[in-house]
Amino acid sequence: MGATMAFTPENELEKALLLAATQQAAPAAFYGLLLDSELLVLGEIGKEMSLETVENGGQKYHPVFSSAKRLKDFLQTPTPSFRMPCRALFQFTRGASFVINPGSELTKTFSPDEIAWCMEKFPPRSGDLIVAQPKAFPTKLVKALCVLFTSRSLIRAAHLVYVAREGIDTEGHPMIGLEADGDVPRLAQEIIALHEAVFPGKPIDVVYLPEGPLDPLQKHLLSVPPFYKRALVTH
Repeated sequence: MGATMAFTPENELEKALLLAATQQAAPAAFYGLLLDSELLVLGEIGKEMSLETVENGGQKYHPVFSSAKRLKDFLQTPTPSFRMPCRALFQFTRGASFVINPGSELTKTFSPDEIAWCMEKFPPRSGDLIVAQPKAFPTKLVKALCVLFTSRSLIRAAHLVYVAREGIDTEGHPMIGLEADGDVPRLAQEIIALHEAVFPGKPIDVVYLPEGPLDPLQKHLLSVPPFYKRALVTH
């Protein structure tokens, strides 16, 4: 990690990053919180995800940021950026390298091997999530998703709950459970891009619901009646 002098944390993730740089036993807490956090990413999400790159120590990395201040301090010219849950970002960009907060007093790089280890070592902690149906049904979001899904034949069904991380989030955000075939990461990117267009700066999670063994969170999503179901084709 980079130097820690003059680094004033803006949020809980940055506090954990600072502790990980200064205390030997702290990295585990940082990794877990990182994966459960939302990051600012330089790039764009359209039909495909396009990420900017920077050089650090002769290596190329995709830059991400733990707060709006770190991003603002880094940018010299206006550059597109978007928010994305860290775990989803790592899932959809397997094999890529990242650097968090380049140009700041405290930065850290992540190699593909470190990311793979991190994802395996710190799986989703569904027990820390408060899961519920939304107080007010998100009609605008659901209508937009249904329009998208009708042109994506790979999607069989979609389920919706709202989640909040206990002790971290002050309000819930949507989580979409996706029953689908084929390129699920691509479909998830499209869902995240659509949500960003409709609700800029607001988080959303996408969880794949495979036909095999399911974890408790996936089982709960499947138990919720789908808001979208692919029409059966009859001849």
